[in-house]
Amino acid sequence: MKIHQIFALLTVCLLFFNQQLSAQNFYKEHIPRDYYYQAGLGLGIMYADNAGRFRALDVKFNPSLSLTIGRKLNNLIDLRAYLGYQHTRSQDMNYFNSQVTDLWKETQQAIMNQGNGVYVDLMPTLHLFKNNNHTFRKTIDLYGGAGLGLLMHFNKETKIINENLALENKTKIEGYVPIRGGISYKLGLNADIALEGTLMLTFSDELDGNKGFNRFNDHLLNGQIVYRRYLSNIKPTY
Repeated sequence: MKIHQIFALLTVCLLFFNQQLSAQNFYKEHIPRDYYYQAGLGLGIMYADNAGRFRALDVKFNPSLSLTIGRKLNNLIDLRAYLGYQHTRSQDMNYFNSQVTDLWKETQQAIMNQGNGVYVDLMPTLHLFKNNNHTFRKTIDLYGGAGLGLLMHFNKETKIINENLALENKTKIEGYVPIRGGISYKLGLNADIALEGTLMLTFSDELDGNKGFNRFNDHLLNGQIVYRRYLSNIKPTY
């Protein structure tokens, strides 16, 4: 066999092999990826008695992060489990007038506080657009949902006792209702980036060591930039 004939034969084989691989990859990528993980990083604030003027957003912004595992249930709904962290911090003592701080001193309530909240929650999520397969999802999607969660808050409270500043460390575990929504953008076949906001409605007015000054319980709010990655389904081997 001549050299040019061998070269032609190899070229045909390579083309055939490449087309076979492309077909296999095309088929593989059309297998639904029903599971995904996501990681988020952003800032959060706390609605609390000593946090400042919430309506004017005159509050302290602090780091917030989360890790999430999700599973698609149907073409509109997934189920997500969140694990997150948010730092909380009140205003400084000189932010409030003496009439307010004197009242808190008499009732031995926290004038300042600084805390770390670790939370877990489970929530179904409803998407605006149907998604039968991750390959054919929309470039932009809107989603939202609500669920139930548990918050563990490690708090350092500052009080005035006998005209002296006193520090107390307290740990509180409270239930909450997460209300969460976002807008996502398709980065590629298997990845999204999103802007996501979460409101954590707790059942306690004592997370900050101070109660009764505001009308409502203490609540956490955060906004995060989220990276989401769709995972190949795990198949059992026999």
